[in-house]
Amino acid sequence: MPNNTISSLLKKANQVLSERHLDLNAAEILLETRLKYTRSELWTHYFDELSDEAEEQFQKDFKRYLNGEPVQYILNSASFYGLEFYVDQSVLIPRPETEELVQLAEQVAQKEKVEKVLDICTGSGAIAIALKKRFPSLSVTASDISKEALFIAKKNSEILETEIEYVETDLVTLFLEEKRTFDVILANPPYIAEAERAEMSDYVLKNEPDLALFAENDGLAIYERLAIDLPYLVNETFWIGLEIGYAQGEAVQKLFQKSFPQAEVVIHKDMNKKDRMITCTNMLI
Repeated sequence: MPNNTISSLLKKANQVLSERHLDLNAAEILLETRLKYTRSELWTHYFDELSDEAEEQFQKDFKRYLNGEPVQYILNSASFYGLEFYVDQSVLIPRPETEELVQLAEQVAQKEKVEKVLDICTGSGAIAIALKKRFPSLSVTASDISKEALFIAKKNSEILETEIEYVETDLVTLFLEEKRTFDVILANPPYIAEAERAEMSDYVLKNEPDLALFAENDGLAIYERLAIDLPYLVNETFWIGLEIGYAQGEAVQKLFQKSFPQAEVVIHKDMNKKDRMITCTNMLI
């Protein structure tokens, strides 16, 4: 009996996805990635028969997806800022909204003299690596409290050929002790309140690390610490960019305006028109 063609396999898979109200792109992404095809190449080979090995791999992957595992973890790959990052369940999957934080930092680096950059709560290293790839001359340091996350970030630096200093520390504790300072500081810290857990999808809760998701005091605990500590870590002229929860804009803005009374603290909306970033700077940009 001949093997399934790509066409017949996708037709069956899409019927299941449709019945379960799941992403209809999932099957194609799983298949094209394993076969090392682009989307257009997949369609070019639409009526090709799959090998036993390829079909078996797809069925395993598809079962994992139907059981609630994100495609990115199944494939150990996530796209961010035009780059492909290795990810597993020890780090968050990079989000498109976070790319907008990198874009803001890129605009600063284009206009101002920036030499030293710190990325706090680096996770997979996505923010730090994206900036380093864009501006190779930058001195980029990235930190995280998680050994597992730093292992993944270092792996991504090797894959994407970026020289970054990785530091294991609780937020910025080590940098304070060493009296280090930076021109640009970025962070996408845990900011979800425990009270929001009940409203979150199992898709996130069962797969992504709690350490990277939740923070105390209605999700504001990390920002409160950073607002106290970051004045000691910035150079004479500085730019700080933080990702925030959509309902935290005013609260985080107040925290940083109090700590940096001479700086401009601005709330920025994301592509979905939700408050998503705070910038704090004394640069004239």
